[in-house]
Amino acid sequence: MASIVILDEFTANQIAAGEVVERPLSVVKELVENSLDAGAGRVVVNLEDGGLKAVSVADDGCGMDEEDLRLAFQRHATSKIKSASDLGQIVTLGFRGEALPSIAAVSRMSVTTRTHAALTGARAEVEGGSLLSVSPAGCPPGTSVSVRDLFFNTPARRKTMKSPATEGALCGDVISRLAMARPAVSFELRIKGRRVFYSPGTGNLTDAVTAVYGVHQVREMVAVDAGEGGLMVSGLAGKPSLSRSTRSHITIIVNGRYVRCPVVAGAVEEAYRTLLPQGRRPMVVLSLTVAPDLLDVNVHPAKLEVRLLEEEKVAGLVIGAIREALRQKTVIPSKTVVPSTVMEIRKKDEIPQNHAQITFQVEPEEAGPVAWDIPLAEKISDAAEQAGEEAVDYVSGTKGLPRLNVLAQLLPTYILAGGEDGLYIIDQHAAHERVLYEEFLSAGRAGASQCLLVPVVLELDYRETAVLTEKVLWFNDAGFVIEHFGGNTFLLRGVPLQLPAGQEKEFFLDMLDYFKERGPGASRVEFYDRLASSMACRNAIKAGEKLSLSSMEALLARLTRTETPYTCPHGRPTVIHLSYRDLETRFKR
Repeated sequence: MASIVILDEFTANQIAAGEVVERPLSVVKELVENSLDAGAGRVVVNLEDGGLKAVSVADDGCGMDEEDLRLAFQRHATSKIKSASDLGQIVTLGFRGEALPSIAAVSRMSVTTRTHAALTGARAEVEGGSLLSVSPAGCPPGTSVSVRDLFFNTPARRKTMKSPATEGALCGDVISRLAMARPAVSFELRIKGRRVFYSPGTGNLTDAVTAVYGVHQVREMVAVDAGEGGLMVSGLAGKPSLSRSTRSHITIIVNGRYVRCPVVAGAVEEAYRTLLPQGRRPMVVLSLTVAPDLLDVNVHPAKLEVRLLEEEKVAGLVIGAIREALRQKTVIPSKTVVPSTVMEIRKKDEIPQNHAQITFQVEPEEAGPVAWDIPLAEKISDAAEQAGEEAVDYVSGTKGLPRLNVLAQLLPTYILAGGEDGLYIIDQHAAHERVLYEEFLSAGRAGASQCLLVPVVLELDYRETAVLTEKVLWFNDAGFVIEHFGGNTFLLRGVPLQLPAGQEKEFFLDMLDYFKERGPGASRVEFYDRLASSMACRNAIKAGEKLSLSSMEALLARLTRTETPYTCPHGRPTVIHLSYRDLETRFKR
């Protein structure tokens, strides 16, 4: 074993930088948090190439004099705490004294700063952790930090970075969270000088959340406000109609710090447990105020996580506060059938068709007349007729299903069919899912679209906008017709033909959530597969749907022509076989 040596300062700084600075969003988070600790009322962030080429953060905070500027680049130099006893009463976002030296160790950095009392400021130039110069400079009160060529001296780390669009989207997401954590501060995000996000800094959480998610989303949220024994919970909780498919829209703020807190996030989901269907997650912005001595923020190098000392008490208060807020409002989902006329655009003709739409919690004055609905069984029969097929002539397929004779439907969801070798039980929902799934995939880029009579307005946050901008061609190929309406607002003018009416917005947002959850590793094949399985599930026959004999025969005809007729896209079986031998054994013959 080698002898122990003391690492040189450069190597030590590189290791420390690796703990704090993972990617451009780490730089943005650390610098903006320093601005907030400096009492800034306005913070402007500018990115170039997703922050890989340049990140600049300017604020109107207290600034620094030349002596403090020189000390700021030394490791563990901080104005936030004085001794170990202060760690139990931390009220600032930063306190480790690692941000500036860690960032400077892996970039070319310049800092220009001036106190409000001084007539002139100072400018420092740092490269790779080495302080090159400190000189007088003219500048407004506050601090401006410019970080260029991030990871220029650590090429292995730079190679692991994702595309500029992905890195920029992550930076935008953290700025959005900080804007909601500090609604009294005005935040502005620019991409190469062009403003893409702005929060007004009015001090009202609703205004900050509106800047992030849009006014239509906020209208579907209710205020949360509760307190107990020095513990305060406030924020906005979405109604059950405002659910998403991932946890990315649950924002937890503790003492003005955006953090990941599994205890609070779990309590939020528990509050919605009986209100949302399985697999759906709420949209919640929750702010907790906790006594500093009941909170440990020194558990993560990047200060992304906190530990609460009274977890059960906090969780109980969060659950009770959200449930009480939802109970005060009319959030019980109701099914209202309203007309929704769309134009289905096919390859050779254009045929108008009326659809029934299922909505959540339609206000009385918005509810329209009841529209007619076409039973799904009739749709299956019509599809078989349009394809020019005979309902009983599906046995020519060689995919593994033998010649079957439909016997009856066993409600709520099974088809009974007899074959030469016994009884077959088919799950009508799973079978229809498989059929629709493969039909959509086989259509590929030639899939038809349906234009909406009334476009759906989409107000996205910055990260969602970045994802959509990067993947818009994928959405277009899948049948979505999207128009940019300005800023982070888009119009959804068309959707895939197979998408049920009334589910356009929810489905589109779910697909955006998929990209956010999957990250840059998502491929086009995975996207189409996810799209196909989701639309198949939404369109497939539901349990309890009564089918005619011809409809059941048509469904089996389509199932036998699929590549994999024995399972649905989620892996559940579509067919169960009981041979005559099994039946004889059961009957003791």
